[in-house]
Amino acid sequence: MSVSIQFYGVAGYKIITSRGVHLVIDPFLDGNPNCPVKIKDLGQVDILLITHNAFDHFGDAGRLVREYKPVVICAVDVLHNLVKYHNADPDLIRPTIWGMAIEEKGVVVRPCESHHWSFNRTSDGQLLSGPAMGFVFDAGEGKVIYHPGDTALFSDMKLIGEYMRPTVGLMHVTLPEGEGVSLPHQEQYRCGEITPAEALVASEWLGLKEVVVSHYIDPQCDDVNAFLELVRASRRKGGYSPETIVLAPGETHVW
Repeated sequence: MSVSIQFYGVAGYKIITSRGVHLVIDPFLDGNPNCPVKIKDLGQVDILLITHNAFDHFGDAGRLVREYKPVVICAVDVLHNLVKYHNADPDLIRPTIWGMAIEEKGVVVRPCESHHWSFNRTSDGQLLSGPAMGFVFDAGEGKVIYHPGDTALFSDMKLIGEYMRPTVGLMHVTLPEGEGVSLPHQEQYRCGEITPAEALVASEWLGLKEVVVSHYIDPQCDDVNAFLELVRASRRKGGYSPETIVLAPGETHVW
């Protein structure tokens, strides 16, 4: 069976493994006006991975968990958000942290370090905070997938590449911009957590064969185009040049 990946905008994805396991990552759908796919359209969710508590990553996780009852793999601050503020069943949630691998439905999910923050301000004014995470898992057919969360560049990406051996990276290259996703004072930010150039360095350190470009709404935005041009320029010089995949929100790629 093939492996497929569907992009939801920002850092949200659904991946169907070669064994037919449906994994959703960072489900910012109903609250994202730029995403044509909504929670009601997902059909099946077996495992939900949440990298951190930010609104555009935690997204509509509460509704998703109530409706589809997947196993949820996340950090403890995300667990608290789901259970206390979104009425999720705690028996569905597998709290973890960097290094503590979890196997569910035959898929081994390996959480790894992310150089970022995880936070969310709740309806009663509480500030939830904890460790942000990335995830690596084998989807079959040679596709070992790495979702970095919103990490900055850090040198232990080389260790992740050497030890976990991802082949496909969902690599963010920009700050998402548009209705419902822009940060306050967006015009003051000069880059996201990783620049396009840093994303290419990270991809080489990780040893990625393929890069699914991530963390945008508009697939034609400047930073996506800059990353693609950097890959082309490196290829012309005989340097590192992974295969690149750019998807519009709602679009699916099948391997």
